[in-house]
Amino acid sequence: MSKTLRLLLREGAIDSINEGLKDIYRQAGHDTLNTLQQWNRMKKTVKKGEKALLLWGQPRRVERMNDETAERDEFDFWPVCYVFSDKQVMARRAE
Repeated sequence: MSKTLRLLLREGAIDSINEGLKDIYRQAGHDTLNTLQQWNRMKKTVKKGEKALLLWGQPRRVERMNDETAERDEFDFWPVCYVFSDKQVMARRAE
């Protein structure tokens, strides 16, 4: 999906890939997106069998040693953020 959204980003139709992904998820009824930990803090639990929705995390600068040249290589690493929507959670049962 990100490759298709990259074209829309270049054309200025969207401000970011994540904005495009959120629009796609919203069209499927996923209005509020949170991580598992955020839902847990709100006393919600993800329904059994639900699959996470994906967003891109903040880029991180990573440094590693290049074994061949004995030099350090730097590159940007884009982590994936796993989120769930309000459609995928339920209130926890009282224990």
